[in-house]
Amino acid sequence: MSAFLEKFRRITSADSYMPEIDGLRFIAIFWVVAWMHTANFVNVKFYNSKLFSGYIVRVILEGNQGVSLFFMISGFILGIPFARQYLKGEKKVSLKNYYVRRLTRLEPPYLAALIIAFTGLVVFKNYQFGALLPHLGASALYAHRFFYDSNSTVLGVAWSLEIEAQFYVLAPFLALLYKIKKPVWRYPVFIILIIFFTVFAFSGIHIRFPVIIKFLEWFLTGMFLCDLYVNKISLPGKKNGWYIAGISIFILLPFILSIHVFIPSLIKLLLLALLFYIGITNTPMKKILSIQWITIIGGMCYSIYLLQFIIMSGTSQILGKLVIANQWAGFLLFSAIIILLVLGGSMIFYKLIEQPCMRRDWYKKIFRKEKKQIAIWK
Repeated sequence: MSAFLEKFRRITSADSYMPEIDGLRFIAIFWVVAWMHTANFVNVKFYNSKLFSGYIVRVILEGNQGVSLFFMISGFILGIPFARQYLKGEKKVSLKNYYVRRLTRLEPPYLAALIIAFTGLVVFKNYQFGALLPHLGASALYAHRFFYDSNSTVLGVAWSLEIEAQFYVLAPFLALLYKIKKPVWRYPVFIILIIFFTVFAFSGIHIRFPVIIKFLEWFLTGMFLCDLYVNKISLPGKKNGWYIAGISIFILLPFILSIHVFIPSLIKLLLLALLFYIGITNTPMKKILSIQWITIIGGMCYSIYLLQFIIMSGTSQILGKLVIANQWAGFLLFSAIIILLVLGGSMIFYKLIEQPCMRRDWYKKIFRKEKKQIAIWK
């Protein structure tokens, strides 16, 4: 089993791989898919929103903190090479390679998921091809909100990927904060910006584009944690105490109702940042996050995130024919089936499409093969 799972390991350079980051990705995808989307989908689709209501529904919706954690992870990961360049004098980041890598690593799986979703809507949901096609184009350009001021009609989860894409463009410029040499100045600047954008997110100002302004505090928090990590700033006190704190935050965080409420949102940002830093610096916590099956699933989170609703929608008709007298038994069974199908379908998608794109310069090999074929025909 161990050897089989290793075939699904995220492909990266050996010296840069941090298994605990994939562990944090697992937590994020768990909150989004299992905690929020699956529970909400089963409740609405099979029980007409009658199984959960009130406080429980709000707790379920708090699973959106997984998206915030994804944003934080992006800030951390993309910040590392720039932090090492500016703070440690290490290798200079090639902006050309940086942008090409973002494009070739993430765009093919995204386009594939869009095409799958588009085809499903046209063939099975009777959407009009011509009417839906502009939405496909806008989504492919990460600009659906710019053109339509709404989430993607083709792939709803693309809203967060549009924000991620905007961050990828801005990250090298935000990383200039690392050029402030003295921590006594740099850290306050980070903290002030994080607080400012947190306040701005609750200002009520409507902005169609760029929507990243409404989420920039999460990316900046990740970049700030990257700064602390590169400078090897450790948490004070005993390791076991921080380990218990990390587990407690993971369990209790969804029960802090923060949607559209400023103070709980700020508290949640601080706790999520603390959970993140505990996860990458605390030895007992790192061991938990580095468990093989956790890192494997976390490493596939992009494929899972892209396909979750496509698979849920595709299986709802079949599951709808099952009749289970006990509602809680039905909820658990439906949820388990959906999660397993999402995981299984995502593994296939990941193996065929996403994982090959993790290899650097994979596209160059294709061009070389095409050139050889042309030379043979000539």
